[in-house]
Amino acid sequence: MKIWDLFQTAIYGVKTHKLRSVLTTLGVIIGVGTVISMVSIIEGINEFVYKQFGTIGFNVIYIQKYKWRIAPGSIEEDWLKKAKDYPDFNEEDLKDIKELYFVDKASISIDLWMMSKVEYKDKTLENIELSAATPEIFEILGYNLESGRKLNEDDEFYRRNVCVIGKYVASNLFKEKDPLDREIKIGDENFLVVGVLKEKGEIFGYSLDRKIFIPFSKGKEIKGIPIFDWEKIFIAPVIEVKIKDNIDIKRAIEELRKFLRKRRALFFTDEDNFYLNTQGVLLDVYRALTGGIFAAMIGISSLALIVGGIGIMNIMLVSVSERTREIGIRIAVGARRKDILYQFLLETILLTSIGSFLGLLFGIGVGKLIDFLTPLPSKVPLWSVLIAFLLSFVVGIFFGIYPATQAAKKNPIECLRYE
Repeated sequence: MKIWDLFQTAIYGVKTHKLRSVLTTLGVIIGVGTVISMVSIIEGINEFVYKQFGTIGFNVIYIQKYKWRIAPGSIEEDWLKKAKDYPDFNEEDLKDIKELYFVDKASISIDLWMMSKVEYKDKTLENIELSAATPEIFEILGYNLESGRKLNEDDEFYRRNVCVIGKYVASNLFKEKDPLDREIKIGDENFLVVGVLKEKGEIFGYSLDRKIFIPFSKGKEIKGIPIFDWEKIFIAPVIEVKIKDNIDIKRAIEELRKFLRKRRALFFTDEDNFYLNTQGVLLDVYRALTGGIFAAMIGISSLALIVGGIGIMNIMLVSVSERTREIGIRIAVGARRKDILYQFLLETILLTSIGSFLGLLFGIGVGKLIDFLTPLPSKVPLWSVLIAFLLSFVVGIFFGIYPATQAAKKNPIECLRYE
């Protein structure tokens, strides 16, 4: 028999028992649909996370005296004692770092956590992050202006009481008023608003718009005494370095490490008294936390596909038994055993392919529903579609080979006498 003849025979077998075919493929539909929906959710979460991390700069290195951790409470006591004695970074460090061949831009900043209350007339905002920084900070961290201007070198040189505020601060402190050229009170001093930043969004619930930037030179004058012991480290100055586009960040990190060790006269047996943090550190933490969960989700959803395959094999065995006389007639009129084998195998593959297609639509629908109901995007990559159909082919062969072999092995004389 030709392939087309076998295919037509398989289609006829599926159409003859429509309800049974639908119920048979239900397990595959659920299995493939579950796998596709899980992949779409995982890919959507990954895309969301990478986009969030991108807000802090994929090609930015943060030079600090502490290593990024999940939370301050996770810091070991011995490490904390060491880090207290690490020297702070300053403007001279920044000046020399800017001269390095792989550096595009660099800035120095300090987060003044204790000055988190901001006032304008009778309105007050709490938990606002005040950052004292040099003018390059906006380009390095990707902040764009909505109105006014950014901080400049004159503000830094003259230690002016000026500030640039985030969208959240502007919307909640001034409501419908134009914030430009109005004074706000930070701590005991008044600052003139010279610029408003465009909305930047959140990263894992942390708003990037609850920010106020003031000149770094001015920030050093108003730095308060931290309440918590760990803040003596976290309030230390940070140098942000944006790497040139044509430079590999791993190479830049190694070159920067060599430069800082030489600058601080560290012997080759001495440990680094600084840390070079990148968004890759956070991504590693994310992968470590979620890798096992995602693998378990895919594993569990794949079990549904296996169960569906077992259901198909069971139905095909029933089908072989029901069509025993048909098999005998086919062999009697000249069908070879391999024709019988291919006939039932192709029918199984056809069933699983139909189930995979319907499961694909089901999985995409679930992903779109989650996309609609939650802030997480769904994404169905092309490779997952190809894998879905590859799985259907593999499941069809794996679970169909036994029933097809049983059909091909039947004795034609006994088949013809079968009632």
